[in-house]
This record gives sequence, C-alpha cells and structure tokens, in this order.
Amino acid sequence: MDPVTITFGGLVGFVIFIITLVSIVKNPNHGALGKFMWILVAFFLSVLGSILWLLFGRGRVSR
Repeated sequence: MDPVTITFGGLVGFVIFIITLVSIVKNPNHGALGKFMWILVAFFLSVLGSILWLLFGRGRVSR
C-alpha cells in the first residue's frame, strides 16, 4: 500500500473548498435547499464551483 501524499495544489483546493463551504452555510440569502445545492456544486466542480459561488451565489454583499 502506498503512503498518502498531499500536494500543494490539493491542499490549496481543499482550503478553498472549506472557505466556500463556510460562506455558503453562513449566507442568509438562501434556504436549506439552496444551500444544499450550492454545496453540491462546490463539491463536484471543485475550484470552479467555488468561483461560481463567489460570482453568482452570494447575492448582494454589503460593504
């Protein structure tokens, strides 16, 4: 059995996914089903899903 190795790109992708996941869960603009769907998009599309969330999913962000 080969040992598990972690690459830098894999670690960065994982951190981006976790940040996206926290952002989705804390967002008040979507209900439970909407949040679940966005989590699936972010999970299956990886970094692209996170970018889609940042562009289209967050809604209006107050500054």
